[in-house]
Amino acid sequence: MSAMLRFGPAGMPLDCKGKRLPDGILYVFNEGLRAFEVEFVRGVRIREEDAVEAAKIARQKNIRLSCHGPYWVNCCSPLKIKQQITIRNIMQTARAAQILGAKIMVFHPGYYQKQPKEKAFENALNLLKGIENKMKEEKLQCFIGLETSGKKAGFGTLDEIIELCKKIRKARPVIDFAHLHAITNGGIKNEQDYESIINKIKKELGSEYLKEMHCHFTEIVYTEKGERYHIPIGTSNSPPFRPLAKLIAEKNYKFTIISESPLLDKDALKMQEIVRKSR
Repeated sequence: MSAMLRFGPAGMPLDCKGKRLPDGILYVFNEGLRAFEVEFVRGVRIREEDAVEAAKIARQKNIRLSCHGPYWVNCCSPLKIKQQITIRNIMQTARAAQILGAKIMVFHPGYYQKQPKEKAFENALNLLKGIENKMKEEKLQCFIGLETSGKKAGFGTLDEIIELCKKIRKARPVIDFAHLHAITNGGIKNEQDYESIINKIKKELGSEYLKEMHCHFTEIVYTEKGERYHIPIGTSNSPPFRPLAKLIAEKNYKFTIISESPLLDKDALKMQEIVRKSR
C-alpha cells in the first residue's frame, strides 16, 4: 500500500451499527478515509469469511487496517494464569490480523499493580519476547503495537514504550496523544509539545519508526489519575488538534491517525480536513 497520511475510525462508523465489517470498510472508503481499526477490545470474535472479505476490500480500496486487542491484556502481571490469558488474547489478535492483512495490532501493555516499575517492565519484556517468538513460529507478519497509557496506574509511559521497542524487533510505539496529554496533566498545548514527542521517538528509535507511524487521537477529560473519557474534536481543545495538524502538514508526515473520539469517522474526516487546510 502506498505511503500516505491516513485517517480512520476506531471501529465501525456511526452509521454502520449492526452491519458487517466489510460494509464498514467500504463505507469509510466512500467517505474519503483510508484507515480502519478493527476493534477486538471485548474479545477476538470475527467470522473467517468476513475477515477474508474485509481484507480483499481493504486491498482493493487502499484502506490500511489495524486491530486493537482486548482491554484485559496485562503483560506486566506476575501471575502465571494472567500471563497465559494475555498471551492467548494477543496471539488471537495476531492471527486475526494476519487474515485481515492488518499492518499492526495495538494493545495497552498493562498495569503496575503495586509492583516496582522496573519489575513491571521486566515482566512485560519477557512476555512480549515470548509473543514475538510465537509469532515468528506461526509466520504472523503484523507489528506489535504498544500503546501509550492514559492512566498513571497503567504501564506505558512514552519512555517505557520506547525502551520496549528497543528490545523487541517487531514492536512499534503507538502514540495516543490524548493519553500522553492526560498522564502529563494537560502537558500537550502547542506544536512544540507535539514535536518533542515525535523527536524523542526519532532520537531514541530512529527515523524509520516515524514512517507511517500509527497514532490515536481524541480530545479527553482527565483527572489527577489520568484519563476519564473521550470527547469530540473541538469540544475543549484538550489536547488541541490544530497544532498537530500544522506539524504534520509542515513535515509531510505519513502517519496513520485513528479517531477514538465518540464521533469516530465523523471526527476522522474533521481532522483530515483540518490538515488539508493547514498545508
